[in-house]
Amino acid sequence: GGLVYTGIAAHILKGREPWTLPVPVGEEGGLHTDSKATKPANEFKPIEYPPSDGKLTFDLLTNLQRSGTYHEDDQPSHLKIKPDVASVPETISLQLYAAPETRFCPAGVYEYVDEKL
Repeated sequence: GGLVYTGIAAHILKGREPWTLPVPVGEEGGLHTDSKATKPANEFKPIEYPPSDGKLTFDLLTNLQRSGTYHEDDQPSHLKIKPDVASVPETISLQLYAAPETRFCPAGVYEYVDEKL
């Protein structure tokens, strides 16, 4: 079923399907958003990744260069934080969840300035 659905969504509807499939979560089931499923960082242990070997695994800049992705350095930010929630990244996301937004992009473009940590 998943392959057929994917084919229809990608080739016929071109990603414009007018619905969202429900995703049950937790023992009680029901629908959830990512924010409801995100748990505090202190409930997890940090993942220790081995260093890149240059054969099968590569460092961040090599992976980025090989992806062929290119953006102008002075491109304006496409993400905006609403003024009424401007404190959320530093006071909630960073403090409680260890800043998951810093891992949204493999190029590491979402970052906190060191002086703010």
